[in-house]
Amino acid sequence: MSDKIYLIDGSGYIFRAFYAVLQPLKTKNGLPTNALYGFTKMLLKLLREMESDQVVMIFDAGKETFRNQLYPLYKANRSECPEDLVPQMPYFRQISKALGLRTLEMPGFEADDLIGTFVNLFQKHNQEVVVVSADKDLMQLVHPLTSIYDPMKGKHYKKAEVIEKFGVAPEFVVDFLAMTGDSSDNIPGLSGVGPKTATALIQAYGGVENIIEQVDALATNTSIRGSKKIAEQIKNDPQILRLSKSLTQIELNVPLVLTDIVSQPLIQELNPEDLKSYIKRQVIDVDVLQKLTAQLEFESIVSDFIKNNAPKKEAVADYQTIYAKDFPSWLKQIYEQKEFSFDLETTSLSTIDAQIVGAAFCWDNNQSFYLPIAHKESAEQQVPVELLISSLKPILENYNIKKIGQNLKYDVGVLANYDVRVTGISFDTMVAAYLLDSDASSFGLTRLAKDYLGFDVTEYKETTAGLQDFSEVQVEQATHYAAQDAHYAWLLKEQLAPKIIANDLTRVMEEIEMPLVSVLSDIERNGIGLDTDFLLKMSGQLEKDLEALNIQIQDLAGEDFNQNSTKQLATIFFEKLGLPTAGLKKTKTGISTDVTTLEKLSHLHPLPKTILDYRELYKLKSTYVDALPRYVNTKTHRLHTSFNQTITATGRLSSSSPNLQNIPIQSEYGRKIRTAFCAPKGTKLISADYSQIELRVLADLSQDKNLILAFKNDQDIHTQTARQILNLSGDKPLDANQRRLGKTINFGIIYGMSGFRLAKELEIPVGQATRYIDDYFAFYSGVKDYFQKVEAKLNADGFVETMFGRKRYINSIDTAGRDKGFLVRAALNAPVQGTAADIIKIAMNRLQHVIITDKLPLKIILQVHDELLFETSEDFADTARQLIQDLMESALSLAVPLKIGLGIGSNWGEIH
Repeated sequence: MSDKIYLIDGSGYIFRAFYAVLQPLKTKNGLPTNALYGFTKMLLKLLREMESDQVVMIFDAGKETFRNQLYPLYKANRSECPEDLVPQMPYFRQISKALGLRTLEMPGFEADDLIGTFVNLFQKHNQEVVVVSADKDLMQLVHPLTSIYDPMKGKHYKKAEVIEKFGVAPEFVVDFLAMTGDSSDNIPGLSGVGPKTATALIQAYGGVENIIEQVDALATNTSIRGSKKIAEQIKNDPQILRLSKSLTQIELNVPLVLTDIVSQPLIQELNPEDLKSYIKRQVIDVDVLQKLTAQLEFESIVSDFIKNNAPKKEAVADYQTIYAKDFPSWLKQIYEQKEFSFDLETTSLSTIDAQIVGAAFCWDNNQSFYLPIAHKESAEQQVPVELLISSLKPILENYNIKKIGQNLKYDVGVLANYDVRVTGISFDTMVAAYLLDSDASSFGLTRLAKDYLGFDVTEYKETTAGLQDFSEVQVEQATHYAAQDAHYAWLLKEQLAPKIIANDLTRVMEEIEMPLVSVLSDIERNGIGLDTDFLLKMSGQLEKDLEALNIQIQDLAGEDFNQNSTKQLATIFFEKLGLPTAGLKKTKTGISTDVTTLEKLSHLHPLPKTILDYRELYKLKSTYVDALPRYVNTKTHRLHTSFNQTITATGRLSSSSPNLQNIPIQSEYGRKIRTAFCAPKGTKLISADYSQIELRVLADLSQDKNLILAFKNDQDIHTQTARQILNLSGDKPLDANQRRLGKTINFGIIYGMSGFRLAKELEIPVGQATRYIDDYFAFYSGVKDYFQKVEAKLNADGFVETMFGRKRYINSIDTAGRDKGFLVRAALNAPVQGTAADIIKIAMNRLQHVIITDKLPLKIILQVHDELLFETSEDFADTARQLIQDLMESALSLAVPLKIGLGIGSNWGEIH
């Protein structure tokens, strides 16, 4: 949890909810509930998203405020509260309080004033505040420590956003509002002064008082529309302008005598810490909330919230701290075990840099142990890390003793720092849960414990709040946290292992994923060399190219503008240049200017294409060229990415911190970036890339005779497909575009490409693209039959699977924002892509086994889709190439041969 303060504009929430939910919702007794329903949904969403438990709901106390004394006509134009809203009013505060929120209001002041006072107080004490509201008046409070958050738009307003909205900085918003006036609040303002003129006035003269002082200069300022009339108004009655500002100005010093809804004094003369304590969110009152929402007849919308926010339920177990004096007897116990779960607590998320602070072990449903190693505070002697490692190394490296854990790759990587090579990895609960439902939103211990055990987890952030790292956690608290993790992993294995067997996932779990845990740990630890000087020079060149492109963009537009502003971009495209909008995607704010739109417009004018080129270069520079050097480890002087085993639903690996899977290979600069990945002196890089592996898998799965024959005869499959589709003779050479057509269709078919999508890719009519697909299936009829069988299995069983039994369940696939055919396309592709992913994982496991067993001067340093990158000594390079080819091409026996493309060089770019 963060230390932010959230101030919710409750009255604003009420009216937004009332007008957002227009359907006439009523209870059986006739009570209108549309505003209450909307208010509750909005509030629940906010509470889920918030980063803090310091939050208060602030309401208007009544219509009469000090502003009515300044100006009796203030808000005189306001209509009475809507008839359907009146009976709902008492419940908003009740719902807020049931959800654990303090509700505040003060007679004589508006909610804005109370919010402003809190903001003022907290700013003085360097406290970050988020005001939750869409009220433009509150924009005057924006400050480096204070932002406005509009939850319905999902937009945060800081200084830049305020300037974008008003054309003036936050400190001038009150002057802006004073001049424009507000008919709904009956604030006079200046007649004829709208937003553009108000902005111009402020930019020319400053705030209200400066404008009044310089009224003579204003009268002759021809650059401001209607300047003469505006100046006459101000000269005739400057107090109207001053009054408008007073009415608009939020009071920042409301006497902090707070009252609740029954007007009972609560706290007087609050200091910031008292106030933070006072507004801290309380535990939800489940009984009151359920009764309220049942009465209002929308209890279903709070059920999940109650489930996730009810008091914690944790397993009842004996969590013991093992100090140095207890270690000998405990060691005898663990040496008697044939299986145990374990979890390390460390100083860093980076395995390369992490040092062990403590270790937890469990081999019993009712008991778990924590060994403190390097806590900064301890009442008793901790276990020395040297003793822990020397004592446990034999069993950690014993293949016959089974190890269980959650995300064991991390623990294996940390132990490698201490020269311990963990073997016998038998069950990773995170990986097992992933195999059971690869489309689930999370495989973290929090979700798994909740879903499979019915228990809540003591969170890491909660345990280390305000601390530098885990070494500062008190041993007693650390014992509960770490021993619980090891205990839950042990309990989860008991729940998940039978499900793995029942779902025929044993093979993929035991033969592929569990061996891969230590392989990925090794690859991460190996890292890869990076030429940072090369990237620095490249960054300088890219900066020049971006500057040139930006000049070109402004020239093509005919004016200077912010190309990152959707609004300004739309104005240039559709108003100034007059580009057509037919068929373009529309958003709430107007015509979209996203990549798809720019691509469509690129055929009509050079500006959109130039902007696309700028964005591509900017992304390359920021995402890779400038970012990659920051990931180089100061100890190893190499870049160490992290491989994710449970991210992609099809079984492919992904990487992060940094992501090395998406460096573009098609563009010139993308290829140059790969040149920075280099081999140290005396070594070489070897690239081994499976050739058309997904098409070869498809040939085996479909048993299509033409596909099989082409691969067996070592024919170019893309050329063959193009000849069939275009009806070209076998001896006629193909040009690049014809072969590209064959390649696009071949790979498009695997991903369920429609005629519409193929037409877009090839820039041909939809009818022609559809004929190409029909011709493809006519020639490769076995592929068509295979897809029909897969779809039938999908409909019958609810899942599809790879050759090894990896499954993808249709009811788990997220289809939000997808077209109707996405579900079937994803399911049809899963066996092909998943089997290809399994094959390269098998190859990685086999290669690493040989490398370790034979102690070869060879390292796997990267995996990118169908490619493996190796580092080897120069004198072993030829032997390594042959070994890699033999093991990768024999990873699995298919109806067609597996083939790899091999390359060797001093850097990655040189190989491709």
